[in-house]
Amino acid sequence: MTKVLRVGIDASPLAYPFRTGIGRYLESILPRLVEASGGQARFTLFAGRPLVNPAALALVEQGLAKAVTAKVPSLYAWQQTGMLLQRLMHPQDVFFSPDGLFPPLLPGKAVGMYHDVLWHAHPETLAFHIRTVFRLRHKAGLRRADRAVTGTEASRREMLRVFGKVADKLEVLPSYGVDMAHFRPPREDEAGLEGDFRTRMNLSEPFLLTAGNLQPHKNLAVVPQALDILLRQGRDVPVLAVAGFGDQEALRASLPEGFPADKVRCLGYLSESDLCQAYRLAVAYVFPSLYEGFGLPVVEAQSSGAPVIYADATSLPEVAGDAGLPFYPESPEDLAAKISMILDHPDLRKQMVAKGFVQSAKFRWDRAAETLWRVLREAAGA
Repeated sequence: MTKVLRVGIDASPLAYPFRTGIGRYLESILPRLVEASGGQARFTLFAGRPLVNPAALALVEQGLAKAVTAKVPSLYAWQQTGMLLQRLMHPQDVFFSPDGLFPPLLPGKAVGMYHDVLWHAHPETLAFHIRTVFRLRHKAGLRRADRAVTGTEASRREMLRVFGKVADKLEVLPSYGVDMAHFRPPREDEAGLEGDFRTRMNLSEPFLLTAGNLQPHKNLAVVPQALDILLRQGRDVPVLAVAGFGDQEALRASLPEGFPADKVRCLGYLSESDLCQAYRLAVAYVFPSLYEGFGLPVVEAQSSGAPVIYADATSLPEVAGDAGLPFYPESPEDLAAKISMILDHPDLRKQMVAKGFVQSAKFRWDRAAETLWRVLREAAGA
C-alpha cells in the first residue's frame, strides 16, 4: 500500500489580496501540484494570517488541502518564528517554501524554490527590512534545503555569484508555465470581445503594449523614449498602452519633454481575460525589464499571439527563445529600431507570432507541478 505523503507548504503569499510574483507562482502551481499527486499526498497550507486567495480556498473547501493559519501582524516575523511553532504542532514528511526561506531549526525534509536575487541586484526596489530578511535568510535557506530548485540557468548563475558554493545544489527544472485557459488566441465565439475591450480601454487605434511600474529595474521609461525617437523622425507611431500602472501622473511626468500625452493610455490592473485581450490586439508587447528571475509576461504574450520585444538581460533571452526580438535594455535607439522592424515588416510580425506559440508551449504549469511533486517525493525519501 502506498504511503500518503504529508506535504507542508508555506502559503503565506496567498493570505494577501494583492498577488506578489511569488503569490502568482504559488496560486498557479498549487492546484496542479494537488492534481499531480494523484491522491497520494495530504497537503497542509501554513500561513500567518487567514488565506484569501481563491485558488487556495477552493482546495480547502474541496477537502484537498488543510489550512493552518494564525493572525500575526508581520509576515516575516511569522515566517521565522510562528511558522516553526505551527510546523511542530502539525508534523510533515516534507516542507516546501516557494521563496526559499525557512525558519531556523525547521525539522524534517525541506524543498525550496529560488526565483531570483532582486534584493541584491536592485536593492532600491525593496524596503530595508525585506532586504535584510532575504540577505540573512536566503543563503541560510539554501544551506537548509534538502533540495533547491530554480527555473532558469540565468538565475542559477546569479545565485552562484551571490551565494557561492552553497548554490551548487540548485537544480534548474521546469518551474513555470502559461495558463492557456486565459492566454490563448481567440475562439470564433469571442469575436465581439475586441470591440468591447477597445471601447472600455479607449484604444480604437493601433497600440504597443507594455506593463510594469517606475521602479528602476522595470526600465519602463525606455519605451516612451524609443517612441519619442520615432516621432522625431516624422513617423506615425502606435499609442503606448501601459498595463498594471496605477499612478498616471507619475508616468506622464516621466515622459520625454514634448511627448504627446494622448499617445499614452494607462489601463490599470487588468483581469487575466482583459490582459489576454490586450496581448492579442497589441502591435507588439515590449518587456523592458533589467532583471527578472523568469518573466511570465513574455510567455503569456507569446501564448496569446503577440510578438515580443524584450530586454536582452538576465533570464529573458532564455525564456523568449528565438521567438522574441531582443534590444539593448539601456538603448532607446535600439528599441526604436526593433519597433520599426515590427511596424515595417508584417511578415516578420507573423513569423514572430507563429514562433511565439511554439516557444510558449514549452512552459506548462502541469509539467512544472509534476516536476515539483517528483522532487518533494524524492526529498521525503518516498
